[in-house]
Amino acid sequence: MNGTRRVTNLALLVSVGLVLSIIESTFPPLLPLPGAKLGLANIATVIALYLFGPSMALEVTVIRTILGGLLRGSVIGLFLSFSAGLVSTFVMIAIYYAADEYVSIIGVSVAGAVAHNVVQLAAAYVLVRNTALFYYMPYLILISIPTGLFVGFASRRVTESLKGLSLVGSARR
Repeated sequence: MNGTRRVTNLALLVSVGLVLSIIESTFPPLLPLPGAKLGLANIATVIALYLFGPSMALEVTVIRTILGGLLRGSVIGLFLSFSAGLVSTFVMIAIYYAADEYVSIIGVSVAGAVAHNVVQLAAAYVLVRNTALFYYMPYLILISIPTGLFVGFASRRVTESLKGLSLVGSARR
């Protein structure tokens, strides 16, 4: 892919992720649990991984979380989002390669959602040093399964549609 097309795709995916994040922030909380949300912005990362490969997925995550944190004006939110987003993207990349034949885009998304919630809780612990936070862990893991499924199904639909239009190829050659 040439440089201009790559930068255009990156900018488009980061923009989509930011817009989805802003839209999601207008929704009421899913549950009375801090940090429990759909994770719509992760659709952009999953699409990047499956259409353009791991480096694009990492770039989308890094740029999207930094810009999102700056737009919200929250250093704590930036730290939590960046650390959890980065680790969850690495988990998705690892599963994408290691379990290629056995785990679908939906399974990769669920694994990313679980990793995101676990790391975000660990990062919150680093900030406040209160072990009581870990009582949320089972609930956040449980909520990450349906949210990861939702993000995975949405990502699969978009990637299949884009491949069907022959606008993009697949990251796997």
